[in-house]
Amino acid sequence: MAGVAHLETKSESIDTRRLSRPGLVVWAAALAFVAVYGTLIVLNFRAFRIVAFDFGIFDQALWLVSRGEDPFVTVRGLHLLADHSSYILFLLTPLYWIAPHQEVLLAFSVVVLAAGAPLAYAIARRFGATGWVAAGIAVGYLLHPALAWSARDNFHPEILVIPLVLGGFLLLQHGRKAWAFSLFGLALLAKEDVALLLVPLGLYLALVMKERTVGYVLAGVATLAFIVNFAVLLPHFSPTGELLYSGRYHALGEGMTGVIAGLLTKPDVVLSTILEADRLEYVLAMVLPLPLALLEPRLLLIGGPTFLANALSAHSYQYEIRWHYTTYIVVSVALASANGGAWLSRRWVDTARVAAVIGVLVAIGFHITLAPNPITSPEQWSQPWEMGDAMQRAVDMIPDDAVVSAMSPFVPHLTHREVVYLFPTPWARQDFGEGDVVLPSSDGVDWVVVITDRYLDAQPHIQTVRDSGQFVVVMEEGAVVVMRRRSP
Repeated sequence: MAGVAHLETKSESIDTRRLSRPGLVVWAAALAFVAVYGTLIVLNFRAFRIVAFDFGIFDQALWLVSRGEDPFVTVRGLHLLADHSSYILFLLTPLYWIAPHQEVLLAFSVVVLAAGAPLAYAIARRFGATGWVAAGIAVGYLLHPALAWSARDNFHPEILVIPLVLGGFLLLQHGRKAWAFSLFGLALLAKEDVALLLVPLGLYLALVMKERTVGYVLAGVATLAFIVNFAVLLPHFSPTGELLYSGRYHALGEGMTGVIAGLLTKPDVVLSTILEADRLEYVLAMVLPLPLALLEPRLLLIGGPTFLANALSAHSYQYEIRWHYTTYIVVSVALASANGGAWLSRRWVDTARVAAVIGVLVAIGFHITLAPNPITSPEQWSQPWEMGDAMQRAVDMIPDDAVVSAMSPFVPHLTHREVVYLFPTPWARQDFGEGDVVLPSSDGVDWVVVITDRYLDAQPHIQTVRDSGQFVVVMEEGAVVVMRRRSP
């Protein structure tokens, strides 16, 4: 035991001398992530490779909120808070007071994702990991394929949960309980389902880390937030008076209570679904890129409710690594990896360093295989439309205050206005509203921007607009057509 204690003391003194070097590596890796993926996503935007869903929805919502307007998002035909409980967007308004540009929001989302790396590094160090082991964990986090896909998936409010929860956890490690709880509280404002992460995290804090007050209060507040969001707030703003997405769990039951009851009364459905090959591949793709996480299964389990919610959904995006539904699981895997690396560091320093190197190599392998990186997946990034110049000229023609109906690639470039529709709305419904919501009158549309050789379902509606006699074609370059309402 004395030898072990001496070894740990010696290793700590070495780490103290060299602390800045692994820390600098982490910051350099995080900045490289921002530089690479920030540039790529902005280029995607400029190449018209970002579409109305979901970026156009959140961008228009943030623009409206930043101007004190009611956040009724005409791209989706819903109030922002009927679609999701993304109250945190109201706190992001200073971003659009200072720099109201879509590229800023996209770059900001990449910075948010990268911020998890230095936080994971600091958490691992606080747990007891050596500097280079902690650096390996942080670099592995940045290489996780889900992170690159989240960058590719543009801005979603729930990505803010990553730095908020990791930051709160780090503050708690430093004894700053009030500040930690404040960050956890902010995380609850990102989306209605954040409680799926914070309830089990609260229980972990209380039962494992012995932070009973913070842990139990967090679990209780998160449970209350979950109930209020799903039982009160979302139905209140919903045009149907009901939850909009519970249909994804129709195999379990109808509505929130039916789904919860189904979890308890239909174990055969639950088990058979989560054991399907694509669900198992999903969980392996989420955990294995950070293999040190396997050493702390208790922290991995805080991502269990999110995995269950994703795996049981009939919406396949929820159990694919390509979409933002991975966010909460990334948090649990990062925390588990930080603690797992520390556990190994405290016992076998040299083994931990070797394991950290192997972990980075494994993460590189998964990144090459699964991530949309520009080397192995160039088709995911800034592939220009052959009509890209014409598309830009079309967007440039539209006045800032005009009411416009545009096809999906144009919409994110036109969302800084009170009314923009996803064509063929309002002539025909295109992902607008829910239930029996009446379409707005087409008489209010001033401009129409379309592509005539894509989106075949919309082509008959283009002809309807042409034949109406109410619009004149002011630009037609190849397949890009811009129509303006005739003057009275």
